Order: sequence, then structure tokens, then C-alpha cells
Amino acid sequence: MEAGDHAGRIARAFSAQAAAFEDPAVNRPFTTDAAWIAELVAVGPGDLVLDVAAGTGIVGRALAPRARAVVALDATAAMLEAGRAAAAAEGIANVVFLLGDATAMPFLHASFDVAVTRFSLHHLEEPARAVAEMARCLRPGGRIVVADLAADDDPVVAREQDRLERMRDPSHVRLRTTAELAGLLADAGLAAVRVEWRDIERPLAPWLAQTRVGTATATEIEAALRRELAGGEATGFRPSEAAGELHFTHRYAAATATAPPTARA
Repeated sequence: MEAGDHAGRIARAFSAQAAAFEDPAVNRPFTTDAAWIAELVAVGPGDLVLDVAAGTGIVGRALAPRARAVVALDATAAMLEAGRAAAAAEGIANVVFLLGDATAMPFLHASFDVAVTRFSLHHLEEPARAVAEMARCLRPGGRIVVADLAADDDPVVAREQDRLERMRDPSHVRLRTTAELAGLLADAGLAAVRVEWRDIERPLAPWLAQTRVGTATATEIEAALRRELAGGEATGFRPSEAAGELHFTHRYAAATATAPPTARA
């Protein structure tokens, strides 16, 4: 797989989603979950915050009132434009929206006090590089939050989970387990790594509508979940049904850590 091919998949997927990305009618967990991530990291009035693979910068915008300034970096211009418009409408003036690559960021070492990323790693072919870049950009003692959807601990189930995620969104690469997520931070030289998680039940139809999947793809994904409900192969989605509507459960995990107290070479 060529890097350019995958970059194109990301650009196409998120350009299509940008207009409705923060619409709670199709993406309620994404919009409401930003507050949880903001609660996991201490941000003060002197802090410079980096929001990596920020999308519309919803987390960065949530942190901005407590921070000196926020840089929201993303690879999709349409997402940044949507975020810039939202910040203006909200009266938030201390967020800079910047087009850039999470795995090769244009910042000096030890530039930021806080770095966050959310729901991004499963779209990256080299997530360890992105985490290492975030660690590089942190000042000594800086804080980091890396949040993402979590894979099932059973690798067979996780493969099916990834297959269905990829059918819905071709920019999906692979989910990590909570242990793998913590390992990415530890491998980047960060300390005091801690992982918290929560399960979020979601209706299937809006989740599929968000990425504008075709009818055949939506039908195939729904059929896989219904087979599991009937006792078939596990998908990792833990489906349920309420009032005739099919639901599933995502696990959201957030790993927090700190940079070493001395500057990196």
C-alpha cells in the first residue's frame, strides 16, 4: 500500500464527513465525548496545547478557554475549515488551525505543554510515529492524552472488527487494544502511563450515515451484526436491539502520560 494512496483515502473520507462531523444527529458520541478527554488533562492559562490529527479541533476548542493558545493540526483542509468556522461562531480566538502531517510535524522539540489526539490512530499506518512526534514536541513534564476506539482483546474478533470498520470507512487501518495503546506511549519514552476506558452504545444507522456508505455495504455490516445477535460469529461490536433499532457498542480508551522531567537530546 502506497503512503499516497492511504493519504488520499483519508482526505476523501474526511472531506466528505467535514460538514456533518460535529452533527450530534449522526455523531453524538464524538461531540459529547470531547468533554471527557478535556477532563483527563490539566491545562492552565500559561499552557500551549497541540491537538494532533485534530479534525475540526473539537477537543482543542474545548481546551482553549483554559489555555494560552491551541494549535490544531490536521491533514484534511475541509475539516480545518469547518473547525475554523466553528471557533469563530463560538468566539474562540486562541486556536490556530494548521494543515500538516501527524507523523512529521513542523514544530521544534519541546514546544508544547500539552498534546492530545483523539480517534486518529486507527486511521494511521504508522501510529507509533505520530505518538513519538507528540512526545518529541512536549516540554519536560508535559502532558499527553491519546484516545481512540479500542480493539477486542481476542485477535480473531479484532480482525472482524477491523474488517467491518474498514467497510464503513476505507481510511480505517487497525484498532489497538487498550494494552497496545498504553504500549505506544511507553515506547515513546513517556512516563506514568495510565489507560481509562468507557463503553458507548450507539445506534447503527446514524453511524453508517456519517460516512455515506452505500446500501449494499450498510446491508452487509448490518447482516454481520444480526448474525452475531442470533448466536453467530463475534464481530467485536456487541450488537443489541431496542425498539426494532439495531445498536452496537464501541469501547473508547484514553491513555495519559507525562514527558520526562529533562529535555530530550
